[in-house]
Amino acid sequence: MAKFKYSARDQQGKVVDGNLEAKNIASATDALHDQGLIVVSLKEAGGIDFEKLSEINVGGIPMKEKVIFMRQMATMVGAGLPLTRSLEIMIQQASNPKFKKILQNVLASIQSGKTLADSFRVEEDVFDQVTINLIEAGEESGNLENILEKIAVELEEKNALTRKIKSAMIYPAIILIVIVAVIVLMMLVLVPSMADMYKDFGSELPFATRFLMSMSDFFINYWWVILSVILVLVVGFKYYKDTPKGKRNIDKLLLKVPSLGTILSKIQLSQFTRILSLLLGSGVPIIKAIDLTASSLGNLMFRETLEEAKNEVEKGGPLAIPIARSEYYPLLVSSMIAVGEETGEIDSVLAKVAEYYKEEVDTATSNLSSLLEPVFLVIMGLAIGFIAVAVYMPMFQLATVVG
Repeated sequence: MAKFKYSARDQQGKVVDGNLEAKNIASATDALHDQGLIVVSLKEAGGIDFEKLSEINVGGIPMKEKVIFMRQMATMVGAGLPLTRSLEIMIQQASNPKFKKILQNVLASIQSGKTLADSFRVEEDVFDQVTINLIEAGEESGNLENILEKIAVELEEKNALTRKIKSAMIYPAIILIVIVAVIVLMMLVLVPSMADMYKDFGSELPFATRFLMSMSDFFINYWWVILSVILVLVVGFKYYKDTPKGKRNIDKLLLKVPSLGTILSKIQLSQFTRILSLLLGSGVPIIKAIDLTASSLGNLMFRETLEEAKNEVEKGGPLAIPIARSEYYPLLVSSMIAVGEETGEIDSVLAKVAEYYKEEVDTATSNLSSLLEPVFLVIMGLAIGFIAVAVYMPMFQLATVVG
C-alpha cells in the first residue's frame, strides 16, 4: 500500500486536504470519489515536495500540450464522462506545471457554476478568443465533442506551419551567421595583418585596399559605436513597428517583397479561410465570426479588409463584394465566397478554399529555404570577393612594377 496526499472539494465546494493509503493512484481516486469528493490534485506522499518549484514555468504552455488536451477532452466528453471528471483526469495527466495549475483553476470555476468557455476566458494566456468562442459555441449547441476535435486539428495545423517555417529558416540563418562571422574575423585579424605588410609599400595603395583598411580601423577602434548603432536601430524599429502607422507601413511593405510577399499572402489567406470556415461551421454568427477571424490575422492589410467587410455585412450586404474590392484577396477567394453565399454553404466552400491554400503554403514554405539560400550565398560571395580583391590588388600592382 502506498500513501497519497490529496486536495479535493466536497459537494459544497469546500477544499479538503488530507492523506490516504491505496494500492495505486487509480484506487486512491476511486476511494475519494466514494467519499463524494472531487479530486483537485493527488500525488504520492513522502520525499521532498517540489510542487511549488515545479510551478515555475518558462516559455508558456507548449502547443503539443494544448492539442493533447483538446483531443483527450473530446474523447472523454464523447464517451459521456462529466466535464468535471474529464478535467480531473487531465489534471492528473498534465505534464506542464503551469497548465496543470490552470486546469485546476478551470475545474474550480466549473464547480462554481461557470461554463468551460468562461472558465478558460479568465485564463487569457492559454487559448485565444477564436478557440474560446468555438468552445462556447460547442457548449451552446451541445456539440462540444466535435468542436474540441476541430480545435485540436486547427491547433495542429498552426503548429505544423510554425515548425515548417522555422525549419526552412534554419539553413539560411546558419549561412547568415557564417557571413557575419567571416567578415568580422577578416576585419579584426586578416586586414590588420595586411595593413602591417603594406605600410612600407612605397606607393599609393588602390582605393579598395585603402577603404578596407579604414573599415578595419573603424571596427577595431570604434566597435562600441557599431554596437550602439545596431542597438538603436533595433530599438527604433521595434518602437516604430509598435505604432499603428509603423505596423501598417511595415505590413504593407512586406507584402511587396518578391517571393516573401507571396508566401505571407498565402499564409494569411489560408488562415482566413480556415478559421472563418471553422467558426461558421460551428454555429458562430457571421458578424462575430468575421470579427474573430480578423483579429487572428497577423497582417494589417488583410485585417483592415475584413473590418470593412464586417461593417457592410452588418448593413445587410454580402461578404463577397468588399473582399472582391481588396487588392490583397485574389479573385478566387471572393468568387468562392459569392458561391457559398448563394448556396448557403459558405463554411463548406471556405473549407475547400482553405485546403487549396494549405497545399500552396506547404509548397511555398518547402521552397523557402531554396529561395533564400542563393541570396545569402551571393551576399557572402560579394563580401569575400571584395575583401580578396582589396588584399591581393597591391600584390598584383607590385608585380607589374617589378616586371
